[in-house]
Amino acid sequence: MAHTFRFIVFFFLLVNGLFAQQGNLIFIGHNTYNNEPLIGTTVQVYEDSKVIQMQNLAATADFKLTLPLGKKYKVSFDNAKTQKMFLEIAADNIPDDKGNLKMTYELTIPFFPKDATTFDVAQFEKPFHKIIYDGKKRMVDDTVYMKGFLENIYVKRKESAPAVVKTETSVKWINLAGKFTYDNPDKTPVTGKKVSLINSTGKVIKTISTNKFGTFIFTGVNLNDADKIELDFNKEFTTQNVPVKLSNMQNDNLGVISVSNNKTLWQNTKELRVIDKLVDTRFTYKIAAKLIAESGNKYEFYSNKTVLLLNDKNTVVKRGKTNVFGSFVFTDIKPGSTYLIGIEKSEQIPDKKVNLYTNTDEFVASVDSSATTRLVRRFSAENNSVFNSLLIDERNLKMNVGGKIYANDVNGPIGDLKILLLNDKMEVIDTTTSDNFGSFMFKYVPFNSQYSLTVDEKNQVLEAINNILVYSSEDELIKIVSLVKGRRFSYKPLNSEQSKMSDVYAEDPWLPLFQGKMSSKVSFPEIIIESILFESDKFNILPSAQLTLDKIALVLNSNDKIKIELSAHTDSQGIDSYNQTLSEQRAKSASDYILSKGVNASRVISKGYGETKILNRCKNNVWCPDDEHKINRRIEFKVIVK
Repeated sequence: MAHTFRFIVFFFLLVNGLFAQQGNLIFIGHNTYNNEPLIGTTVQVYEDSKVIQMQNLAATADFKLTLPLGKKYKVSFDNAKTQKMFLEIAADNIPDDKGNLKMTYELTIPFFPKDATTFDVAQFEKPFHKIIYDGKKRMVDDTVYMKGFLENIYVKRKESAPAVVKTETSVKWINLAGKFTYDNPDKTPVTGKKVSLINSTGKVIKTISTNKFGTFIFTGVNLNDADKIELDFNKEFTTQNVPVKLSNMQNDNLGVISVSNNKTLWQNTKELRVIDKLVDTRFTYKIAAKLIAESGNKYEFYSNKTVLLLNDKNTVVKRGKTNVFGSFVFTDIKPGSTYLIGIEKSEQIPDKKVNLYTNTDEFVASVDSSATTRLVRRFSAENNSVFNSLLIDERNLKMNVGGKIYANDVNGPIGDLKILLLNDKMEVIDTTTSDNFGSFMFKYVPFNSQYSLTVDEKNQVLEAINNILVYSSEDELIKIVSLVKGRRFSYKPLNSEQSKMSDVYAEDPWLPLFQGKMSSKVSFPEIIIESILFESDKFNILPSAQLTLDKIALVLNSNDKIKIELSAHTDSQGIDSYNQTLSEQRAKSASDYILSKGVNASRVISKGYGETKILNRCKNNVWCPDDEHKINRRIEFKVIVK
């Protein structure tokens, strides 16, 4: 099993020019195991052989140490679940003229399992990591030592010497990605189930769980050592004959197999090399989330604000903007990498903390940091509950495509120019007109669409133009397109150029209805389904439901052209009459909450339907897994245009 370090380091320097004082290092640590926070660790700091600090982290994975400069330290980590290990901090070689430095160093610490078959446990008698002074003003990772430690930590397999010289098969390290769905008309994802990668001798070499879309990915796989994929339902099924489909990320069908003994198994055959079909070197994740400003029990959407995506070195790799509901999207998230979502403290709403929520209004974490001028929240792009909650299917993404257009140079914005958006078949899918500043925008374009731009040939202003300059909305030059007389202007952006012109966002059926911006080009569903959760057998509104209902109230208060009919539905489990009453109570609770936000009562109708409108096959006396039942537990909003 490949095990990699991912470090997040922040540095802060403060030199007191008036009073000389002893400098120190603030060491902030985050203990993790299998990319999840690890609690129950004892952290001890040694100077020489004497313990000078100790923390028992019974209920947290995080710690903070303040260590005077000019000394060398050993920090040990002891947890019953993992290998005992330690690191070294060499802060003893800092020059006298740097002795008043104040530094902050932050580290995510990956713990190793107690697995003597995989790891050479003797290596843990040495430090697993070293922190050294860079000779200037900060403490840094000793990357040379770290590389050597990782090279030596794994058990070296001994093989008997062959009788003759043989040529070894070269190792091919690749990623495997695929998805599991139930073989039903709805193609329901198989969520939260264990997937194992098995070699030809039957040994499990990697395990992971499917995410909320039924997707799994194995990183750093030796293709020569992979032969089977097993899906484990962990005693969910007994005698049911449930067919499950395996597909790769290109939606190729790799076989439908029925569950037997709560497991299904796909393996390479002469006819179909299943493992080869799952190889995916370009797979990346997409995430969507919301930022909410909170004070007490009062919520406010963190609207139209800049949001940052940073890598594990605290470098900004992407910038985005929240929409009116505080929602944002980042694409091209690489599996196995560590990222931070951040906002500038200067943009923080006064007297309100900022919290991160999923795009379906579930609380994730507070956005906070003590080490930089930004508020940040770290996450790992691997199988863990936080990251799984942030994932979004690209089918639920849209793009706004726009930029600025100039004639010959930036002193000549081209206004009142009709611009056409063409699909990959060169068919016109939308038109717009540039404003006096040369700006143009196409809205609601499907994500990852391949498109081209052209202009109205009848515009005589083009006759005096030699070059058209295409800039992004952020004033970054993207392309200079030369005009050739007799030829129509046509610009097909490369993938890298298209990303600079595209503002990706999560599709939300309420967005086109906000502020009455309903045009003939934009369609919205007559029925909008929201996943508003209630506690079992209860109908009171939970905090996560409040955010969803706040959004709907915001739309209704901004657009007096619509009203809604709210209906609550249950699944078929339980007594029909009880489900009917419960749905009526839930519908009324949701309606009352919306009305409490100032919406006129004449614009909201509420009804409860119990289990009378099941969306799939899961009716009374039909066995279904919960993945299918939960589709029916919903609240629907019928939009009525006045």
